[in-house]
Amino acid sequence: MTSISTWIKTHQSEERSVIFMMILGYLFLTILCCLILLLPWSRNMEQPFVDHIFIAVSVVSTTGLSSIDFSSTYTTLAHSSSLVFIQLGGIGYMALSSMIILNEYNRMPRLSTRLLRLEFNLPKRYPLLHFVYSVAIFTVLIETVGAIFLYYGFRDAGVENPIWNAVFHSISAFCTAGFSLFSDSLSSFKEYPLIANTITILSLLGSIGFIVLLDFIYRITGKRRSITLTSKIIISSTFIIWIVGSIMLYISNTDGWGSGWAGIKNVLFQCMSAHTTVGFNTIDLSLLNPSSILIMICLMLVGASPSGTGGGIKTTSISASFAVLKSILTRSKTISFFGREIPSNNLYLAISVFISYLVVMISGLWVLLCTDGDQHSLASLFFEVVSALSTVGLSTGITGDLSQGGKLLISLLMFIGRIGVLTFGLALIAKAPLMRTKCKIEDIAL
Repeated sequence: MTSISTWIKTHQSEERSVIFMMILGYLFLTILCCLILLLPWSRNMEQPFVDHIFIAVSVVSTTGLSSIDFSSTYTTLAHSSSLVFIQLGGIGYMALSSMIILNEYNRMPRLSTRLLRLEFNLPKRYPLLHFVYSVAIFTVLIETVGAIFLYYGFRDAGVENPIWNAVFHSISAFCTAGFSLFSDSLSSFKEYPLIANTITILSLLGSIGFIVLLDFIYRITGKRRSITLTSKIIISSTFIIWIVGSIMLYISNTDGWGSGWAGIKNVLFQCMSAHTTVGFNTIDLSLLNPSSILIMICLMLVGASPSGTGGGIKTTSISASFAVLKSILTRSKTISFFGREIPSNNLYLAISVFISYLVVMISGLWVLLCTDGDQHSLASLFFEVVSALSTVGLSTGITGDLSQGGKLLISLLMFIGRIGVLTFGLALIAKAPLMRTKCKIEDIAL
């Protein structure tokens, strides 16, 4: 213990060491989850070891992809344990541990502060203590209210043990995990608006992030005159992408969603599921045509928002990238949103996230094509890779049929997606020395 404490004190100021500690934290949770799933009284049937690893990674990363039937393979003990890991993975183990530290010492060590800011991508000047408490309060409040509404929905649908199902699906939805206790996800409940609407609201609240929720509390209580630029970008981009994506998705497959208002509700729910990365589905995605699959891939690629429970490139990074494009096309000297100039560091970070994501996505797709390209189509494998890397959990139905190598690759992509593609890359690259001399400037052709 002494050596560990000494190492932490020595390395807590190093950014790369902080990143490594966060990765090790999620790796520890994944191993612990896998060990619990392997217990004899956690399983109803025997399954290959690779599948248990796959499920453990999917649970901790709150992805929801499953290579086996999660509901029937595992017992109530495994389901309950998985729910704990979904909460730890979705809300972030550092946020929950920080609450314990604050209650015990009324302050947080410097290392915990750096880990928490890294985990939630918080701005340096953001009020950390208020954020930690708001995470706990919002989580308990939203999941409790969601469970109450889901209880009445499942009760009216005639589901056995509606209380347990309500609690499980409320947490799974808010943490954008997408795990369900039903073999067909939520396809059996698409005619029950209370269930579908509650899941939609829970997923949206989880995906927009705690920064937005805390900003609204500050605005309502009068602590701020207006919400921050980050919240404005998140809210506007989330709903624009949701509505535009839904319209395009409906046009792409008018016969596959159903007729009338029922079809519109199905496409709104499925678009929300892809965009928030919650991963529930109310229809069989294997029936989608290529144009619909492309729209779904784009929605999953964008993903949710920072400081939330979802994955993907993030709405703010996509918005910043488009702001750069707009500035170039309009020949503007500054890059701005809502009349506010965006700092260059944020723009560099957004573009780096975008490029890093594409590199990992293309590399993962190439490897998966090498291992499973003979068995499945390019569209299905592409869908699977993006779903894993964005921690969405939607699938065209090929997950269980992947080879062992393919399942391990998808597991790695899910883990990288939870950590963050750029964060994972920083952990692999050795820390470079600071540049002490200014480089010569030379133009290049573009």
